[in-house]
Amino acid sequence: MSLYDAFTSVKSGEIEKNVHFFSIYERYLASYKNRPCVLYLIIDEPHAQAQAEMWVRYLGAFSKIVCLTNGYKDQDQIAFRAGNLDNPLFRKQLVIEFGAPDIVIDDGSHLPEDTISSFENLNAIIKNNGLYFIEDTYTSYWENYKGSLGDPGTILGYAKDLIDEMHAHHTGQVIPPNSFSENVQSMHIYDGLLVFEYGRYLDRRSVKNF
Repeated sequence: MSLYDAFTSVKSGEIEKNVHFFSIYERYLASYKNRPCVLYLIIDEPHAQAQAEMWVRYLGAFSKIVCLTNGYKDQDQIAFRAGNLDNPLFRKQLVIEFGAPDIVIDDGSHLPEDTISSFENLNAIIKNNGLYFIEDTYTSYWENYKGSLGDPGTILGYAKDLIDEMHAHHTGQVIPPNSFSENVQSMHIYDGLLVFEYGRYLDRRSVKNF
């Protein structure tokens, strides 16, 4: 089943996605289909059930979807947990109960303070070789989401700084290496969607062929 087929087959509620997101998700998540994986989904309560159902349909019977929201009872393959991600005990409880996430998708409030806080907290616990998606980043330009062009406090402004941070090893210690530079191999910036690929570098040397 394609992600778009999963999207159109959901009957439990409304989902709204940008059309080009489907092919991007397929590119990164196809290898997770029908394999054990844990997806942490940051989502507003009205859309949690429908989005969780979509991801179960797409990823298959061995996936576990952990919705970081409230208002629902747990179901097969879907759990709902409300809590503050700033609280290390809440994060620890999530990992103990479900395991560290293979995939994180943030389709929550889209407010910069929420999005950045969630990323900084979950960045520390995502699995090696994991994936982190942040949706609807074009809200960085919208006033009603506290955005404006060139504002460093938006998620896109924050991501621009992360590009430098990812290259910390090449800055002569101006930017000290940290967990982000050690664990994030790549950043992909699409129209409205950020994707972070995790995986530790084993060797950064430059080599010559003779």
